[in-house]
Amino acid sequence: MGEAKKVNIIHYIIVAALCLGFRFVPPFAGITPYGMGILGTFIGAIYGWMTINMLWPSLMALAGVGLSIGMNQMLAASFGNMAVIALILCMGVLGVAMQTGAFEWLVQVILNNKFMNGKAWFTLWFILLFAWFMGSHNPIIMCVIFCAFANAIFKQVGLEKNDPLIVAMYLGIAYCLMMGQILFPFISTGLTLVMAYGAMFPNNPIDFVPYLIYMIIVGIAMVTVYTALMKFVFRIDASKIASFKTEGGAPKATREQKIGLILFVIFILLMLGHSLPLGPVKHFLEKFGLIGIVLLMSCVVALMKKSDGTPLIDLERAFHMCNWGQVTMVGYIMVCSQYMMGADAGISAAMAKLIMPFMALPPIVFLAVALAIGVVLTNVANNMIVCILLMPFLVNFGSMIGMPPTGMVALLFFMSQFAIATPAASPVTAVAMTQEMADPGVMTKFALKIIPFLFIFGIAIGWPVANIVF
Repeated sequence: MGEAKKVNIIHYIIVAALCLGFRFVPPFAGITPYGMGILGTFIGAIYGWMTINMLWPSLMALAGVGLSIGMNQMLAASFGNMAVIALILCMGVLGVAMQTGAFEWLVQVILNNKFMNGKAWFTLWFILLFAWFMGSHNPIIMCVIFCAFANAIFKQVGLEKNDPLIVAMYLGIAYCLMMGQILFPFISTGLTLVMAYGAMFPNNPIDFVPYLIYMIIVGIAMVTVYTALMKFVFRIDASKIASFKTEGGAPKATREQKIGLILFVIFILLMLGHSLPLGPVKHFLEKFGLIGIVLLMSCVVALMKKSDGTPLIDLERAFHMCNWGQVTMVGYIMVCSQYMMGADAGISAAMAKLIMPFMALPPIVFLAVALAIGVVLTNVANNMIVCILLMPFLVNFGSMIGMPPTGMVALLFFMSQFAIATPAASPVTAVAMTQEMADPGVMTKFALKIIPFLFIFGIAIGWPVANIVF
């Protein structure tokens, strides 16, 4: 995890030059000098992630962006961000499932039961479907959880690093979690985007019922499409999962594994209770927040004992399992999400100018082109920002063809989740691309191959379903 590559010093020089020196390049396309500084760190970070590793380019990018926005602002937006702090602290809870072997036992139970034994593709589809549903509850932390569970599967069945199945599943988990984050219009990213829409179009509120019906249909359909693409188009070998079987079936769980699994389930339930509209329960848990929950659970874990009286886990070792390449990368992406597309940078205005000429195209051609631009942009900019940028164009387009605003907004949200090509595409993808069993460059290559297929199927499914539902 995060191992350094043998690279020429020129890569380090290029990253440093972009992160520190791009701010002196003459501005273009309406981007301000301030925006040029942020853009340079973004280009430098992506180049460094592909050629060096996750940690060093992220640190250099953070230093560079701090020169543009101020070091205090950089620290507040990165290491002061709740998601980044949670990435560090949640290892105290996830370490229970890892150090006790609870995940390994759960993998054996799943792969040896009669419903999934020998049915590799059904098992993989189910994992992606579950990720899609859980994506509405803090997709960044859920990506850590699902990837940790997937790692346990890969190791159990004997897959090697960068195996195509590992690469595809990491990206599939990220993609499904991002689809899940827009599933419900009243929590998570779905709520944020709906509130942004409400601010733009206060007289045309979102109709929640058809929105939810639409997201359920297209979500399940695209999980199935992704699994089918892995199997039938890319012909990925899943035989090791299909043939995996423990002699005598899954072993009986030890006392420590049971405790680890129970604590892990409690953690998930607390996360759900913290985000779902559960009245007093939600109000109570909101006082703690995600950070408070992981801190208190870590304290509880530290007090628990094995049957021999020794600590259940080594809590300090659990925190040492934190992937700092992942943490600094997500921290930098959080800074970009907040500052890169602000009006002061001029980058969003430059993107808007890119879209304007296509307004003269025939309606259905404009729709396809606008969504295609959205897919490209969402892989180099935060997908929430891309949605907000494209929303006025597509809502106005919908009124021209008689499509209710809810339909166009739902289609836009759905088609803006293909952010899997680079670590900078999304914090969720950043987590997936810092896993120990696949290199980000290999994952980017596969993403660039599968995104066109996902886009085609997304249009083929999303547009007809929108016309039916809305």
